[in-house]
Amino acid sequence: MAKSSFNQSPYYYGMPDVYMQMGYYPFPTPPATEQLPRHAYIPYPMSMASQCKYFLGQTEKVTVGPGGQGFGALSNPVRSGALLYVQDWHVTNLSEHPLEVQFWFGKTESIAGASSAAITSGFAQLSSCPPSQGKLLFSQSESDLPRGGTIATTRIVPPLSTVGAQIDGQWILGPGMSLMAHVPASEKNAVFLFSMGWWEQPVF
Repeated sequence: MAKSSFNQSPYYYGMPDVYMQMGYYPFPTPPATEQLPRHAYIPYPMSMASQCKYFLGQTEKVTVGPGGQGFGALSNPVRSGALLYVQDWHVTNLSEHPLEVQFWFGKTESIAGASSAAITSGFAQLSSCPPSQGKLLFSQSESDLPRGGTIATTRIVPPLSTVGAQIDGQWILGPGMSLMAHVPASEKNAVFLFSMGWWEQPVF
């Protein structure tokens, strides 16, 4: 009687099935195709700019005489309904001597100054974005620094140069608050510009 073929050990390409069950394959596995990244990193300020929520601007030239004081400030009105997230600031010293600049945080009602018209959305398009809630104020006078606030940091700006910093939204101004770059009184004339970039989001 012929021996049944079912008693024979099955083979696959010359290798026993037991090797296949153990995960061994006689032929090398083809390399996986290179996967293209499915996610792109978009900076948050860029996202805000695409939604017409990012703004930048500067004050006019502020001229301070001997014994006088001046400032440039980003102000958030009391009824703005928005939070201002500071992205960056810059102070340009147009004088021929170093300039001391004090950064003051306090209430908007404590300061008074002219409003700068040099504010624009970061998204330049034919159909313009809505105007910003934040205002850029500036002044030159002999009055002292407003009360009810705090000088958080001080910078020295070299002659005929610009000093700035990127904050990345870590400074936040709620409604009714302001950030002021204040130049205290000195014995020399001072001329400077103050500029800022920020984005706005509604108060939740």
